[in-house]
Amino acid sequence: MTRMPRNGVFAGRRARAGASFLAVAVVLAATSVSVDLAVPGFASPVQRTVVGALSDVVEVVAVWGALPLGLLLLLTAGEPRAWRRWAAVLAAVAAPIAVQLTGVGDSPFLILLALAAAVGGYALIALGLSERRGVAGRPERVRVAVAVLAAAELAVVALGALHLLVWNPIATVPELSLAQIYAILVERYGVIDGGPFVWAFGATLATAAGSIVAIQGARRGIVTSHDVVTVGLLLIHATTFFLWWAGFALGLHLADAFAAVGGDVSSVGSLLALVGASCLAAAILIQLRRAPVRDDEQAEDLSGDGSGDEADPLRTAPTTSDSGGTEGASATVTP
Repeated sequence: MTRMPRNGVFAGRRARAGASFLAVAVVLAATSVSVDLAVPGFASPVQRTVVGALSDVVEVVAVWGALPLGLLLLLTAGEPRAWRRWAAVLAAVAAPIAVQLTGVGDSPFLILLALAAAVGGYALIALGLSERRGVAGRPERVRVAVAVLAAAELAVVALGALHLLVWNPIATVPELSLAQIYAILVERYGVIDGGPFVWAFGATLATAAGSIVAIQGARRGIVTSHDVVTVGLLLIHATTFFLWWAGFALGLHLADAFAAVGGDVSSVGSLLALVGASCLAAAILIQLRRAPVRDDEQAEDLSGDGSGDEADPLRTAPTTSDSGGTEGASATVTP
């Protein structure tokens, strides 16, 4: 009797890989577009140059790396005939050229398309995590992964809070000190918007709670380092994604009170957006690793190939009811 493959959910493993790379391509390209829209508003020419260069790198990786690779894998899934292989190669070569020539890679429409790509990416991540359900993890590896990712998340929270509360107000109104800026905002609006504080508190609380759950789960053998890395990357992505919400009201107050342009004047928000998109891309792609064989699968393999009988050779020893035959004679002869 033939068992279903361990990765039967991903019977089209190549197709799953192609879909993963296509989702990554859209997410990275859309993030590059959104960052490019913010770059002209930065106060510092150096920041405009640095962020613009990093955004271009992300766009190149998306358009010339992830996009053709995703198409090639997706179109050659299964057992393709020769013509389909050639068509896949042509599509992989033509797609990035067409994107560059038509300007699709710079279209704001990609920002809307990225929402669908992110949803698909999260579905692929959930499916990848389900493959590894029941696989025992090593607690020491989990603790290291928790420490590294928690530190990275808290660094993102600290940078984001400084961006919203310090660097962006000073860059927006450079002729005033930070205390003077907040004094005018309090005089005009009565209170400082609490969005940045809610965002920072929520992200920190989620980090602490997730770390405790991960360490306790590792002790019980139900959480692996793969789970921690995946969830940690997603948490960083979610934290950077909601940064715009955290600073939206405060940015409007700054623009209204000081007749300034809307949007970020400091580049840190855009840098964190690039980091968050890269984390989501990494979380999607690490699900392409094959899941390890679980103990129950090993036990099923052993029970299905007759090894249980081999464990007891006496059970397979030949017997006969003919006591008079030579085979039935006792091995020990008493004189």
